[in-house]
Amino acid sequence: MKTFLQSIIITTSILTTSFAQPSASFNFTTAIPIGDFKNHAGNVGFGGNMEFFFFSPSERTPYGLGINLSYISYGVHLFAGPESDELSLNFNKANNFASVHLLFQIAPHNGTVRPYIETLFGGSYIFSLTDVSYDYYSPATLWIDDWAWSYGGGVGIKLFATGNPLVDAGSTYIDFKVRYLISTEVTYLDRNSVEYYGDEVYYSLSKSKTDMLTVSIGFFFFF
Repeated sequence: MKTFLQSIIITTSILTTSFAQPSASFNFTTAIPIGDFKNHAGNVGFGGNMEFFFFSPSERTPYGLGINLSYISYGVHLFAGPESDELSLNFNKANNFASVHLLFQIAPHNGTVRPYIETLFGGSYIFSLTDVSYDYYSPATLWIDDWAWSYGGGVGIKLFATGNPLVDAGSTYIDFKVRYLISTEVTYLDRNSVEYYGDEVYYSLSKSKTDMLTVSIGFFFFF
């Protein structure tokens, strides 16, 4: 394992110093649940992601390699009896996806309009930390977490915004992308499963793949 990690570090170092300068992007993201996940999540998730490319597509190599970090939250509903109309979900942080993926992208190395395709592989730490509260009283705190591996692909387009379109260094592009991510099975909180009756909190968990379609828009920077 140690040898494997050392090989990755050495390879990344060689690639970073041998090819085009690094780049990064920051995006606002919406995530649409797909398949079985849609039946349990129901709503669209919101969050953001940032990416760092160890090296960007260049004249020498039409591909780039980087890492993607993202956070998406879906939330849940609370169903309370008529005697509990003041009950609420305080700090409603349910079904959060904190993800990390290795990112491989193919794109043209010049131009003011740069379409691209990409693939991703990694995983998501999925957790729920939600307080059920009544005034200053909290009858329950829901904490559920799990891990899922995921992979997928996407397409996008970068539109020149500022800098010099003939020189990557210092240039900024508007970045728009759509991705489809497929995951392994994971346990999470059902959006419609939290109930409060007779001073008791009830909830159920769901287990399925958490496939999703993400749509992101933001800015892409060359260093």
